Amino acid sequence: MIKPELIQAIANKTRIPKNKIELVVDTMLDTIVNEVKDGEKVLISGFGVFHLTQRKARSGINPNTKEKIQVEGMQLPKFRAGEKFKRAVRNKK
Repeated sequence: MIKPELIQAIANKTRIPKNKIELVVDTMLDTIVNEVKDGEKVLISGFGVFHLTQRKARSGINPNTKEKIQVEGMQLPKFRAGEKFKRAVRNKK
C-alpha cells in the first residue's frame, strides 16, 4: 500500500474528504520525523515506537575495488512494533 491508497482507505472508512485525511496524514508523518530528528521517541500505544539509534563507525570493504574503507558512524531512525501490532500480524489467519 502506498500513501495515496492509505489516504483513500481512511477516507472510505471514515467518509471524511480525502484532502482533510491527506492533511492529517502529512502532519502526523512530519511530526514523527521532526521529533525523531530532534532525538525524541514517538510512542503510539499499541502500534509501536519510532526512535533514533546510533550506528558505530566500522571497517568495510568497497565491493568494486575490494579496498578496505572506514565507514563513519551515523544516526538512523528505527521503528519497533508494539505488542498489539505484533499479535495482529502473527494471528493473521
